[in-house]
Amino acid sequence: MTNSGNKTRRWLLWLISGVVLVAFGWQFATLGRRVDWVAFGAALGRPGRWRWLVVALAMMPLNWWLEARKFHLLLGRFLRWPFGRAWRTVLAGVSVSAATPNRVGEIGGRLLLAERAEWPGVATASLLGGACQWVAFLLLAWPALMWTADGLLRTHLPFAVAWLWPLGPALLLVGWWGGLPLLDRLLRWTESRLGLATAEVRRGLTEVKVALMARAGAYASLRFVVYCTQLYCLLWFFGVELDPVRGLAGIMAIYLVQAGLPLPPGVDLVTRTEMGLLVWGGAPETAVATLAAFTTLFAVNVLLPALPGYWLIVRHNRTTTERL
Repeated sequence: MTNSGNKTRRWLLWLISGVVLVAFGWQFATLGRRVDWVAFGAALGRPGRWRWLVVALAMMPLNWWLEARKFHLLLGRFLRWPFGRAWRTVLAGVSVSAATPNRVGEIGGRLLLAERAEWPGVATASLLGGACQWVAFLLLAWPALMWTADGLLRTHLPFAVAWLWPLGPALLLVGWWGGLPLLDRLLRWTESRLGLATAEVRRGLTEVKVALMARAGAYASLRFVVYCTQLYCLLWFFGVELDPVRGLAGIMAIYLVQAGLPLPPGVDLVTRTEMGLLVWGGAPETAVATLAAFTTLFAVNVLLPALPGYWLIVRHNRTTTERL
């Protein structure tokens, strides 16, 4: 590569780092304006409530460890990375995804810590990991939604709600039998139209068997349970005292519905709050506590790990530019 090309790439890497920093700062400022600091302070003063906050914070590393395990498991079919590198790459994805709808920027953040030759494997493993998240949604959240919305659905459907319960597992079967062939055709189209080499990735997909996806789906399901438990703890911390079974079922149902709505950060918090009020009641104190819980969960699970993720991106870019 020429000196001119090296300089261009160096500036491009620093530009990407700057964009990530601005996006993170914007999201942090937006979050700060949404937090009801009076309610937060009052929650801290309630006897025994702080334990719920400590549990939610303590579960954050477990949350991202499970995501890193899932990513590393799937990535192993394409690249031989140590687990530590996979975990660092996941954190880099968090830093970029913090200000994107449904955190779709996660893949781009992961690519920033990979070499260009590794991009196809990282992107494919990330896409497969996203598909595994729907294992958790359809196996856990779908029954939770049917149970939570049973009364509402019963008055609007001409048949029993029980007939809808098997729909989640049925969609998983359809996704498995049709998803991988569709991805293979998409990769072939990408190679023919854009000239990107996808043969290695397509060969790797032939090794993605049911057992592998089931293991990755188990990690995704465990992570989903951890995530919902964190929100349950934060709702208690802010004063919404829910029954464990109905509370967790309502939380899972909300996340399933919201997963299909690609809304910008901030707006999705409002949407989840509105759905929470529908499930748990619309009292003013419930509204404040629900918004505070969702906002705090976003800060704990996204903004906190985004800090080391951004540092990893900057360090990687600095090392890369020094080699140029």
